[in-house]
Amino acid sequence: MNITLFDAAQSVREALATVDPETGEYTDAYSESRELFERKGGACVAYSVEEAAGIAAAESMLKTMSERVAARKARLDRFKGYLAECMKATGINKLSVDGLVSATLYPDRDESVELEDGAEFPPELFNDPKPPAPSKSKIKAAILAGHPIAGARIVRRDRLTIR
Repeated sequence: MNITLFDAAQSVREALATVDPETGEYTDAYSESRELFERKGGACVAYSVEEAAGIAAAESMLKTMSERVAARKARLDRFKGYLAECMKATGINKLSVDGLVSATLYPDRDESVELEDGAEFPPELFNDPKPPAPSKSKIKAAILAGHPIAGARIVRRDRLTIR
């Protein structure tokens, strides 16, 4: 039978409730339950450490792959610029390979606005500001100072560290 950590913990709780009436000590069931819980708990800690290492390795691999993808995108963008420059220099606006793939250059078609660093503009040329986000650190300080803040409260949670 496979006993879960929860079941082992429940067994310890039940054993804590039983005390030998003659000696006032815990029964043998307590030490057996506690030993089982410690074994199961140790296995859970080992699983947690192993899973954290696997996640870290996957994140590292994702970071490396993201960097490679970004580099390939940049190289492709440079290549497209090279192709466009060569097509413009030759005056050829369309290239095709057996009708399967093609490239068409549309000279001076697209427009965009470039802003110089440090340039100042009148306020009517700015986007509307986003609403400010509430500061959790300021709200916490106000609550701790004794000011009731509607819609906010300080919540305490347990912390488990595994290394």
